[in-house]
Amino acid sequence: MWRAFERVDLWPTALPALLTARLEPPGPLAAGQRIVTRATAESRSADLSYEVVAAEAPHRLVLAIDDPAYRATTEYRIVPEKAGSDVIVTSTLEAVGLMQTLRFVLWQQRLTPMLAGTARERTQAFIALAERIGDKD
Repeated sequence: MWRAFERVDLWPTALPALLTARLEPPGPLAAGQRIVTRATAESRSADLSYEVVAAEAPHRLVLAIDDPAYRATTEYRIVPEKAGSDVIVTSTLEAVGLMQTLRFVLWQQRLTPMLAGTARERTQAFIALAERIGDKD
């Protein structure tokens, strides 16, 4: 699983909404780096820049997005098991400012399932990428 996180250049092959993804600066995945993604036009997704908050190979990756309207954090923990690994994902979304906070409160019933679904889809895509990378070894 860790190799799927490290191979940022392959993320667009697993996440159809991504046109490109790159690690800045290039090198081994480490705290303090940024992962810069560009979305495809048809996905209607935003281009994003993730801060790598923690990169503890091969067990933990924490990514954060700081936007003027919100802060989002996702933590991936890989827990080895006898027959494979469990991937535990924790995501948070915090509003910035009074107007965004009110918006989040009003839209909470819609946002929560949507965000959970997005986190699940992203994790499944990373697992599929990890399996593809593993098949080549």
